[in-house]
Amino acid sequence: MSLNWRDLTSTRRARWPAVQGAVARPRLRALLSGARVLVMVAPAGFGKTTALAAGVPGLGGPGAWLTLDADDADPQVLAGGLALAAEHLPGGQAASALLDAGASPRRVAARVADILDASGALLVLDEAQHLTGPLTGDVLRELLSGGAGRVALLSRMPLTLPDLTRLEAQGEVAHLSAADLAFTSGEVGDLLRALGVEASSAQVRQAHAVTEGWPIAVRFLAQAAAQGRVQWPQLADLDGGEAQMGTLFSYLAQEVLGPLDPALRELLTRSSVFEELTPELLEAVLNQPRAHALLDTLASSGVFLTRVGEGGYRAHPLLRAHLRAQLDPGELRAVAARGAAFFEATGRPRRAMAAHLVAGHAERAAQLLSAHGRLWLTLGRVTLVERSLGRLPAGAWTPELHALAGDALRLSSRYSEALAAYAQAGELERALGEAQVALDTVQPDLAWAPLDRAQVLAPPELQGTVRHLRAENLLNAGHLAEAVALLPALAGGVRYALRSGDLRRALALAQEAARGEAGGARAAQNHREGLLLASFLHALLGEPDAARRCAESGLAEGSRLESPFVQALAQARLGHALQTAGDTEPARLAYENARALGRGVAGRLQVEPLMGLSYLAGLSGDVERAAALREESLHHTGGDRYMQGLLHLTSALGLLHGRRPDAVDLTPARAAFAACGDRFGLAAVALAAWAAHGHVPAEAAQAASQFPLLLGRRTLLSPFPDRARRAALLAHLAAAVPGAASALRSAAHELGYADVPAPSEAPGFEVRVQVLDRLAVSRGDDPRPREWGRAKARDLLALLAVHEEGLAREAAQEALFPDAEPGVGERNFRVTLHALGQVLEDGAPSGAFLERGDWLRLRPGPDLWVDLHAARALLAQPTGTPGRLSALLALPVQVAVTELASVQQEAERYSTRLPEALAAEAQLALDHGQSTRAAQAAERALSLDPAHEPAARVLMRAHHQRGGASALRRVYRALCDALGELGLEPLPDTTALYHALSGTA
Repeated sequence: MSLNWRDLTSTRRARWPAVQGAVARPRLRALLSGARVLVMVAPAGFGKTTALAAGVPGLGGPGAWLTLDADDADPQVLAGGLALAAEHLPGGQAASALLDAGASPRRVAARVADILDASGALLVLDEAQHLTGPLTGDVLRELLSGGAGRVALLSRMPLTLPDLTRLEAQGEVAHLSAADLAFTSGEVGDLLRALGVEASSAQVRQAHAVTEGWPIAVRFLAQAAAQGRVQWPQLADLDGGEAQMGTLFSYLAQEVLGPLDPALRELLTRSSVFEELTPELLEAVLNQPRAHALLDTLASSGVFLTRVGEGGYRAHPLLRAHLRAQLDPGELRAVAARGAAFFEATGRPRRAMAAHLVAGHAERAAQLLSAHGRLWLTLGRVTLVERSLGRLPAGAWTPELHALAGDALRLSSRYSEALAAYAQAGELERALGEAQVALDTVQPDLAWAPLDRAQVLAPPELQGTVRHLRAENLLNAGHLAEAVALLPALAGGVRYALRSGDLRRALALAQEAARGEAGGARAAQNHREGLLLASFLHALLGEPDAARRCAESGLAEGSRLESPFVQALAQARLGHALQTAGDTEPARLAYENARALGRGVAGRLQVEPLMGLSYLAGLSGDVERAAALREESLHHTGGDRYMQGLLHLTSALGLLHGRRPDAVDLTPARAAFAACGDRFGLAAVALAAWAAHGHVPAEAAQAASQFPLLLGRRTLLSPFPDRARRAALLAHLAAAVPGAASALRSAAHELGYADVPAPSEAPGFEVRVQVLDRLAVSRGDDPRPREWGRAKARDLLALLAVHEEGLAREAAQEALFPDAEPGVGERNFRVTLHALGQVLEDGAPSGAFLERGDWLRLRPGPDLWVDLHAARALLAQPTGTPGRLSALLALPVQVAVTELASVQQEAERYSTRLPEALAAEAQLALDHGQSTRAAQAAERALSLDPAHEPAARVLMRAHHQRGGASALRRVYRALCDALGELGLEPLPDTTALYHALSGTA
C-alpha cells in the first residue's frame, strides 16, 4: 500500500506557535516588515520563533507557519508541509488538491506562492537550516518567486542559497542577526513593566548590561524579578560580591552546558575569573598547552564564547557569573592572583587591576587605579573607573582617589556628587574640580573663587592649567577679548567663532569635532559635544533639517553615553530646530522634555528650554508669561553674557512674531552682544529693531548686507518667520536707505526675487492658487480657501492659470461671456475682473498678483504660486532629473473641471502627459536596475490610464525581475480588459513580451 502525502508530514509542524508573555517590540516589528524575503539567523535562545510568532499579527495580512526538520530535505515531504501550512489561507486548498492529484513538489510550491501572493500573506519557515540540501532548490525557487506574498526563513546557521543571492542583488532580502534580535535597554524596561516590575532607569540599564540583551536571559531575569528573586544592587557588578545572576542563570546553564565535554567545561569554569581570554593567558595561568584549539572549539559553537579583537575570546557575563560561582573561593583568588601577575608582566594594567580586586589585593588595585585612572577617563572608560572605585574597601581610598572619583562623577553629569567627592580630595584638587564643574555646566560666576584658590595653590608646572581654565571661563562669561589675550589659542576654537559671530567657521569646526563622535568608548563632553554645537549653528543659519538631524544624533549619543546633560541639551537643540522649521507644538514638547531631563543636573540646562518656551509664549501673545519665563531663564545663566543676549533677543522675537511689537525691548540684548563682540547677534538685534519699531534703518541695512540669511531664510533669529514678511521688510528697508539696494541684492535673491523688490511688489503675504483637482485660492497668513464673490471670477482664474503667458482682454471676455451683448459683456467682465482682484489682492497693492489692461496675466513672482505652473515645469523636465519621479507620484490626477474649452483642452493634455512622464521614468528606473521604483511609477501611470501599454510593459518586466509570476499575469489581464473596453487589443509587441516573460505559448 502506497503512503498518502499527508502521512509524510505532520499538521503539528504547520501550526502557528502559541506565544505567552511577549511584549510589543516596534523596532523589531519595523525590521520584520522591511522586505519581501526575511532571513533571520541566530543561535538558540535568541527568540527567532517568538519574534515572528508574536510580531507578525501586527504587520497586516494573514500568516502561515511551517517548522522544518531533517525530513524536509526530501522535496515531497517539504511540499506536503507547505500545502498543510497554506490550507487555512484563502484559496489554500488548491495546493492540497494538486498533491492529491500527484503534482510535482515544484508545482505545489508555485501554487503556494500564488496563494501567498493573492492574500498578501507571510509564510514563516522555522529551522530553515534544513533547506540547504541539493534537492530542495527548485521548490524554494518557486516559493520565493515574488508578488505580494512574503517568506521568512529562520535559521540557526547562515544560509547559502543561490536564489537568496539573486534576490539580495535585487534588494528584496532583509537580514536579521542576533544583534537585531537582542533586546535594547528600552525593550528590557517594557518587558519588566509588562510583568509588573517597577524598575528605575538605572536598574533597567543594569538588567540590560548583565544580559547583554540575550532574549532568553532577559525573559528569565524579568520573570525572576517579578517573583522577587532579584536584588537590584547586587546586579551592578558580576565580578564582585555575590554572583547573584550566576545563581539565577543555573536553569539556562544546564541547557547550555549540559552536553559540553568535561574538559571544555572545566576550562570554561576556571577561566571564568577573567573577562577576556587569550591562549597566552590560559597557557601561563592555567597551564593549558592546548588553549588555542580549545578556545576555538568553544567559539565555533556560537553559544559559549565569542571572538573579540585579534585572538581574544569572551563569554556572556551571565555564563561567567554562573561558572565563577562553581569555583572554590581559594582557587578563585589564586587563579586571579596569577592572572594579575601575568597582566602586569604583559603591560595590561586595567586587566591587572580587575584581577587584583578579585584576588583581594585592594592596595595594589588602588595603586594601579591612581596611576592609570585619569588616562582611562580620557579614553571614555568612566564606568570602568566608577565600578573599580566602588569595589575598593574604604581603607584603600586616598585623596587622589577621591579626586579621581570626582572626575568620574563629573563626566557622568552627577555634579553634586562630584563636588562632594572633590571636598574629600586635596585642596588644589578640590579647587580645580570645583572650577571644572562650573566650566562644564557653563556657570562662570561659580568658577572665579575656586580658580583664584587654585592659582594660589598650584605649583609652577600647573599654572598653565589654571590659566587655561581661567581663559575658558572668560570665554564662557562672554569676555572674548580678555579670554583670547590670556590664551590666544582659544581664538581658533568653535565656541569663540560662535560667540564672535563667525558662524560658518564655527559650523566647520563643530562638524570637524562631530566627525566620528558617535560610537566608541568616550566620556561625554556635555556642552562641548560637536553634534549639538552643529545643531545649534544650523538653526542659527536657517538650516532646520540639518539642525534636527544633528540634534537627534546627539540625543541618541547622549542616551548611549547615559549622560543626562547631553540628553537634556540635545532636547533643547531639537526644540530650536523644530522652532526654526515652524513646528511649534513639537518644539514645545522638546523644550519641556529638556527641562525635565535637566532638573537636578545643572541649572544651565534650564536656560535654553526656558528661552524657547518664552519665545513660544510671546508667539501666542502671552506677554506676561513670556517675561516670566525669560526672567526664570536669566536666573540660570550664571554670568554668561552671550546666553543673556540670546535669551533677551529670542524672547523679544517671540513677541514680535506674535504681533506684539509694543512689548519688544531689545536694549538688553544689544548691550550683551556688544559686550561679547558678537557681530551676528548685533545684526539680528538691528533687524528686529527695524521690524518692531522702524529704528535705525541704516544699521538694519548694514546688518542685512553682512548677514543676508537673516532675511533670506527662516533662522532661529530672523526678524520674521515667514518669507513674505521678510521680503516686505527688505523692500521697505531698501526704500528707506536708497543707497543700500546693491548691498541688499543677496538677500533678495535668497527670497526668490531677481532684484530688490519695491514695497508694492512685496505685499507681505503669499497667495497660493490651486487649479489641479479643484479651484481654490488661499493666503499664507490664512490657509482657508477664500470666498469667490462671483462664480465667474473662479472661471477667469482657471482661464488665466491655463494661459500662463497671459491672455488678451477681449479673448478672456469672449470666453466667459460668449453670448452677451458687447456692452453687457464688457460690464460683466469688468465686475468679474474686479472680483478676482479682490480674491487675489485683498490687502496688497493693486497689480501685485494680477496684471490688468489690454493684456491680462497672473503676475509671476515668489509671492504667487500656481500649482498648474509648477506641474508644467515638472513635466517639462528631462526624464531622470533627480527628484522628478517622486514629485510626479505626488501630483494630483486631473485639472479642475470647468465648462471653458481651453481649460478642458489643458485637462486633456495633462491627463495624457502625466502617465507618459511616469511611464518614461518607470522605464529609466528599470534600465538602471531599480525594479521597485519602476513598478511604483508604472502602477501609478496605469491607475491614471489603465490602457497605457508602455507602462504595462514596464510593470510586467519589473514583476518578472522580482520573480512575481502571478503579478505579471494580473497586469496583462488588466491591460487586456482596459483595451477591450475601448474595442482594442494589445499590440503584438506587448503580447510577445507577455508570452516570453510568463513562459506561455
